[in-house]
Amino acid sequence: MKTNEIRDKFLNFFKKKSHEILPSDSLVPQNDPTLLFTGAGMNQFKDMFLGKGNLGCKKVTTCQKCLRTGDIDNVGKTASHHTFFEMLGNFSFGDYFKKETIEWAWEFLVQELKIPEERLSVSVYKDDQESYEIWEKLIRVPRSKIYRYGEKDNFWPSNAPTQGPNGPCGPCSEIFFDQGEKVGCGRKECEPACDCDRFVEIWNLVFTQYYRKEGGKLELLPHKNVDTGMGLERMARVMQGVQTNFDIDIFSPIIKCLEEITKVKYNGQLAHAVLMRRIADHVKACVFCISDGVLPGNEGRGYVERRLLRRAIRDGTQLGIKDCFLYKLVPIVSEIMQEQYPDIKKRRENIARIVKSEEEKFHETLEQGTRILEELMETLQKNKHKALPGREAFKLYDTYGFPLEMTESILNEKGFTVDKNGFEEELQKQRLLARTTSQMTGQVFDTGTLSRIKDNSKGTKFLGYEKCVSEGRVIAIIQGDQLVDVASAGSEVTVVLDQTAFYGESGGQIGDTGILEADGIHVQIADTKKNDDFILHIGKVVKGELKKGNVVHAKVNVQRRNAIRRNHSATHILHYALRRVIGQHAEQAGSLVSPDRLRFDFHHFSSLTKEELTRIEDLVNEKILENAPVCAKESTLQEAKNTGALALFGEKYGETVRVVTLGDFSKELCGGTHINNAGEVGLLRIISESSVAAGIRRIEAITGIAVLNRSREKEMIIQEVCNTLNTHEDKLITKTQEILNELKNLQKEIHKAKQKELSGKIGSFIESAKVVSNVKIITKKLDDATADDLRKTIDMLMKSGEELAIVLGTSQNGRVTIVAALTPNLVKRGLHAGNISKEVAKIVGGGGGGRPDMAQAGGQWADKLDEALCFAAELLSNKILQGSS
Repeated sequence: MKTNEIRDKFLNFFKKKSHEILPSDSLVPQNDPTLLFTGAGMNQFKDMFLGKGNLGCKKVTTCQKCLRTGDIDNVGKTASHHTFFEMLGNFSFGDYFKKETIEWAWEFLVQELKIPEERLSVSVYKDDQESYEIWEKLIRVPRSKIYRYGEKDNFWPSNAPTQGPNGPCGPCSEIFFDQGEKVGCGRKECEPACDCDRFVEIWNLVFTQYYRKEGGKLELLPHKNVDTGMGLERMARVMQGVQTNFDIDIFSPIIKCLEEITKVKYNGQLAHAVLMRRIADHVKACVFCISDGVLPGNEGRGYVERRLLRRAIRDGTQLGIKDCFLYKLVPIVSEIMQEQYPDIKKRRENIARIVKSEEEKFHETLEQGTRILEELMETLQKNKHKALPGREAFKLYDTYGFPLEMTESILNEKGFTVDKNGFEEELQKQRLLARTTSQMTGQVFDTGTLSRIKDNSKGTKFLGYEKCVSEGRVIAIIQGDQLVDVASAGSEVTVVLDQTAFYGESGGQIGDTGILEADGIHVQIADTKKNDDFILHIGKVVKGELKKGNVVHAKVNVQRRNAIRRNHSATHILHYALRRVIGQHAEQAGSLVSPDRLRFDFHHFSSLTKEELTRIEDLVNEKILENAPVCAKESTLQEAKNTGALALFGEKYGETVRVVTLGDFSKELCGGTHINNAGEVGLLRIISESSVAAGIRRIEAITGIAVLNRSREKEMIIQEVCNTLNTHEDKLITKTQEILNELKNLQKEIHKAKQKELSGKIGSFIESAKVVSNVKIITKKLDDATADDLRKTIDMLMKSGEELAIVLGTSQNGRVTIVAALTPNLVKRGLHAGNISKEVAKIVGGGGGGRPDMAQAGGQWADKLDEALCFAAELLSNKILQGSS
């Protein structure tokens, strides 16, 4: 049975059981800063499990994209571990409980998938007698196939009763597929708890019936919930009768492509199979990450993704791949997954470009890492040490992508070893960090100040679409991290109202500013944020005492709000123009709408030409002049998508959405504030276009009065230049060119004079040189010289035919440049210009390196150049006498 068929059967099975099929959430959790990635089907329903959300239905089913890196080192080595996987699940929020959950699970496995009952075993929590009896008496599973385990294996979260965290929790029941005695350890008494691979866990049924309090006390929840998870890849492995998850139909085409690229057989050596599996897993994970808006970077989610890509590239090098190859796998992943995830197909060209760009960068990094390892070996040799410290080996692994075995191999060739224990200690620290950012912790269920407000209120009603002044009741005052009933003058506060005209920062639009007023009370609001359904007014009590329950007038800074509205509507017009000029792939990747300017990030693979920017700007302003009406209305999410409304990918929308339309050319889902007609934007001017990350470009623009002000500033600058050059505006370019030509001719004359002067000094440099073992050592400071002047002087000196060791230095604008050079015989004797320049540069607070015969270095302490050159003379003397570097 194909993987897609299993997925469809599961969702449709629960649809027949009155479950609502909901789409997968993004891999980037929305409104949940406690998680780097979505790692379970229940993540998007957190509020429902807390009894604070409202989906409009109590029974749902999903196929959720998940990413976990806690067990990354097992990927490829075991039959079941992945970073990216799909989790099938059915959920009940206070509706059905254990009986129905267990009945339906068994019905789906035995009747829908036709799995023989005798191949299935189950486990329950040791104290969960109710589940045990359902399995034994209702489902009629033999006692010999029902296993009781403790809280580590059969409680969610694991070990929650004794170790926490506090919050909703409960026992779980797992279902296993028995692959038979020929698989795994081979013991007849083998059972699901065994570490071997005989029993495959295919479904986990979690019964959230308790709330854990401090001290481990478990209280029954008034509304019991169900959260189940079935790994799709594992189930496909069972249904397709293959040995590992990587042998199923959604992985085998990727493996086959790797065989073609590497000319290595997957079923040849186990080591090769492990590498291919890991590459297949990691590239799939990265394709989905990029599709969901995560780009390779140096922190957070971007760092996780970059690490996955680099691990895959390293694995490729061990299979003999020297060039970029991962990007070639992107279309394969897209072809396999496009039926369930059409956005992958739509974005695959951009994804492939981003992956290839990252590959190219990493190949450069590998070269850099190789040089660093060579320098480390040099240090080991000087200090007469034999082992590279573990922390240095880990830095090469973590920063430059060097696997330990590669580092060890290079070290062994030169007679060194590596501290593996030290490396392992650093690796364990990172694994611990990975687990804390990829697994659910106590923070999943927020018990902070805002959570307490949520317990007593449904949220803040936003009135700002229609008005800029509103009346609202104070439902909470926060000072620091404490809820207070009263805040006096001078207090910095966060105020929550039951309704407000203030817009809380979201969707790229920054929050409003203004004032909250009542009799004798004045609160200056400096910013407004949004948290779930609450709007937070952040400011300072300027006058009076603000009390919980006060009714206040919320007055938005109208001039600032209008500027923001113009810029927000302008981003929609800009989005339209981008897609028209450079292509439909130019989807929004992010934005910032402020009163001063707008910033718009979009998917594109190269910088925009001047012609493209002009066409985009012209098209935007054409649409502004047409003065099309701007309309906003609410509709269901599906209706909005059916009418072609653009949604920001990765954004989480409710069932009811707001659709903003400009004329007949732009329709987007948007919760921001907008103008009434396009003409109110006035004019748009693009002020910059740049790269944000691989495959993501950024345009910054201004509108309205800001365009006029910028134009006036430019006119003033032009007039000042004209006055300075004593010319008219229409002759400014000609005058500037004349001055540049004159400057160029003068520079040529100066250069000729300088070369003549240097040429005249060559003889004196050689005559005054210090002689050591028939080698002439020249260390000179050349005033007002460039790096090019230093190199040309060395070229002239080398033509003398003498045996020379040279270090020349100069300083310009506080920066020091040093060039070292050696004649061929000295290089053969073991001296190295790169090492010499690096040592000398340390004196001037810099560094550098280069070839054995010539190298350049830089520094920042110009006042120490003379000292550095004296050191260079002594260093060269010692090196020549020793006969080596």
